[in-house]
Amino acid sequence: MVLLIAFSATAGTTGKIAGRVTDQDGNPLVGATVMVVGTSYGAMTDANGEYFIINLPPDSYTIRASMVGMGAKEAPGVQVITDQTTRMDFTLDPEATGVTVITVTDQRGMILRDVTTSVHVVGREDIETMPVAGVADIVSRQAGMTVLDGTIHARGGRSGEVVYMVDGMSVMDPSGNFQAMTVPVSAIAETSTMTGGFGAEYGNAQSGIVNIVTREGGDSYEFDYNVWANDWQTMGFAEDWNWRDDGPFREGMIDMEGAIGGPEPISTYLLPAMGLNLPGEYRMMLTGNYFSRGGGAGDERYGLMPNDGREDISGTLKLTLRPSPRTKINLSGNYATGEIGYSFWDVAWQYSRFDEDYQITPDSVIPGQSLKYALPTTFVNDYSVSAGLTQTMSDATFIEAKFQYMRNQSEYRTYDPDGGFIDEHYDSFSEWEDYVPNRIYDSDGFPRAGYNYFQNAWILPYFIRENYMANGRMDITSQLNNEHQLKAGIEASYYDLYNFEAQPASGGNVYGGSWRAFPNMGAAYIQDKMEYSGMIVNAGLRFDYLDPNFDQYPADPNDPVNPGTEPGDPDHIKNPVEVSMKYHLSPRVGFSHPITDRDVLHFTYGHYFQTPSMGRLFDGADYELSGAFPIVANADLEPEETRAYEVGVKHQFDEVTLLNVTGFFKDITGLVDQEEVFYSAAQSYSRYINGDYGNVRGAELSLMRRPSNFWALNANYTYQVAQGKSSDARQNYDYNWAGWIIPKTDSYLDWDQRHTVNANFDFRIPRGEGPRLGDYPILEGFGLNIDWSYGSGFPFTRASQGSLEPQINGERLPWTSNTELKVNRKIWAGPVTFNLQCWVLNLFNRRNILRLADEGWYLADQDGDGEPDYDPTGSLDNPYVYNQERRIRFGLGIEW
Repeated sequence: MVLLIAFSATAGTTGKIAGRVTDQDGNPLVGATVMVVGTSYGAMTDANGEYFIINLPPDSYTIRASMVGMGAKEAPGVQVITDQTTRMDFTLDPEATGVTVITVTDQRGMILRDVTTSVHVVGREDIETMPVAGVADIVSRQAGMTVLDGTIHARGGRSGEVVYMVDGMSVMDPSGNFQAMTVPVSAIAETSTMTGGFGAEYGNAQSGIVNIVTREGGDSYEFDYNVWANDWQTMGFAEDWNWRDDGPFREGMIDMEGAIGGPEPISTYLLPAMGLNLPGEYRMMLTGNYFSRGGGAGDERYGLMPNDGREDISGTLKLTLRPSPRTKINLSGNYATGEIGYSFWDVAWQYSRFDEDYQITPDSVIPGQSLKYALPTTFVNDYSVSAGLTQTMSDATFIEAKFQYMRNQSEYRTYDPDGGFIDEHYDSFSEWEDYVPNRIYDSDGFPRAGYNYFQNAWILPYFIRENYMANGRMDITSQLNNEHQLKAGIEASYYDLYNFEAQPASGGNVYGGSWRAFPNMGAAYIQDKMEYSGMIVNAGLRFDYLDPNFDQYPADPNDPVNPGTEPGDPDHIKNPVEVSMKYHLSPRVGFSHPITDRDVLHFTYGHYFQTPSMGRLFDGADYELSGAFPIVANADLEPEETRAYEVGVKHQFDEVTLLNVTGFFKDITGLVDQEEVFYSAAQSYSRYINGDYGNVRGAELSLMRRPSNFWALNANYTYQVAQGKSSDARQNYDYNWAGWIIPKTDSYLDWDQRHTVNANFDFRIPRGEGPRLGDYPILEGFGLNIDWSYGSGFPFTRASQGSLEPQINGERLPWTSNTELKVNRKIWAGPVTFNLQCWVLNLFNRRNILRLADEGWYLADQDGDGEPDYDPTGSLDNPYVYNQERRIRFGLGIEW
């Protein structure tokens, strides 16, 4: 019965402290008071001396236990982690005076007995020391993650199967299932990544959840600012240097992060000065980020690749209002804008001249012309606003209500030689084709402006995606007793999605289309966290629905349109019907069994589902059958589903060292595929269907050593095998186009990286410690962090096999390795802390093959020695099949 209604561990934005208060003989103290110092959170012990305090944001707290006739005790530095129970027991002494401060050991819980699945938590202190530039860097270093062409795959799943959350709300772009909101690193309080199972409060994810909890302002002001840079010309340190020069500073980067938090000044100071005193507390946290690479958004952008310049600005504002001890209100806003040069070597090489070392010189571009005439520029403009209410009903129950409105927009624009970028919005092909910008050709015959097509370069000269999303949810959490924590909730989402793209191809074919859709989704869930001395069980059930809200689906896909009509005509679709709503139940269960005080066995099993990206539901659903090989969306797609389980054991060697060994298996069904549909004897189109499958099996080994004696270590190893019928929903389409036979057997997936290793070593000397010169600790504040990764080779398909049924991914690329070094020295000057930093990426300047420009060229024998040359650069000599060369960044941080 538990298996039928079960669910796994939750993923929220708060944690819990629980424990027991006893006297010196181990007898329970009934009615003792346990408080979180500096807050209104607290509890009294029951008949067994047990207490619990729920709804605590992740942070470090001081806990005080007291009782009449007993001496009080305080435990500073008790760490609360999202969704986890921190155990804090007290033994009070009779007739003691004052407050005794006790040393907290293992307060972060090396053995997390209430966690039944794989969860990787990275706090703000860890983020500050690691060589990471964003959330993706943090996630990619966790066990079970592989990265192929910059895309993260969790435990063998496809791209887009990891859902990113910010303060409990999804920030995914529904059109393509990717992270839509940029969160500055300075805004992050904690990041937790779940891969083996995740809670009923979150759905629409198959492989993982990344839950980002943002910082809140405290009762006093704090400020921190960090800048990383190696763009010497922009900073004024050099006049004749620029980002086109080769070497470790070629990226020409400036990255500035800042944050200020504390009491909200209007309600705290201004209004009281005017005689208006508002009850409660009001806090704020303001963060911002500016990022520039390769000259930013200039006309002649050169980053690590021609036309690779980039410029981004993002920021967040979070207000925390506490009008009463039992009421908390969060108001948040996020904004991000950017301009990114589109980089594609198949096109860029035609416009630049390089020497044998690929060094770009200022006169390499043909005089009078610019790369912006040929390659589109991506413009991004996103924002979101959200509100949250947490109402404490009692010491054991609280309610959370959240609402979020988000807009994300991205555009590709080509340059119009008559002035500026093309920025008109078009609703149909006919409107777009009426605009034919003047084309400019150079002496080699390459077009310099206007929409154009290059072989092997699928560049959209005009594209716009504009999504509006409204999400709301309400959750109730109740600690019924010491054994049961019950949580239930409902949520709903409404979407307004718009997409237009145009791709002129060879032979006069034009691909793309325009669509707008208004789908909606909803869910309800219930889950119970049962904590007993010998067993912890996380169990629950989730119900989801999807309403595509689409009534122009052809009754017969083999006869979809009326002859003589075009998309947009009211009678274009033949016998249109409304697509049915889709429903899904997700049962899951997780167990944790403490074997000894240092060993825990954990197991989880669950069903996880995900709606295909809205682009595959609606992009082409108007049946624009232009072009020789059109692709049509399918608004009647079912959700994709994964059934997964894992089993593992955790062993704690000492107070700071933990080993976790976990095995896992995933059975994936209903993946989106394509089929060819003939609507006449000679005409066909491809449409998306739920026709693919896959399976993944593997094991993970993680070793964690908390900071002790100046050093800490986090390392993980993953072995996995990822197989399936295809690696992408387009594979059948590409095979039909090539005239090959559609495979009916499993093959290794593109991201099947058999072995991966990540290791992070940190050495740090705290303030006032380390070797001394006289009375001065000469190395206090010194820190060194080394991050190393290894990956076995990804598979690829041998070209020209002379068969209509080639072997897929039968070859392997070489293994890869990367080392990064981050060194810093903190200097304290009164209340201000300065942090001098240096970050070296690809420390040993290793050249790893990341991709192949041409599979046939890679295995060809060009020099005639009888052996393959293994040259990944292809006929165009593409240097960017390799990883980036060594880069050095210098940083300065200020904090008070």
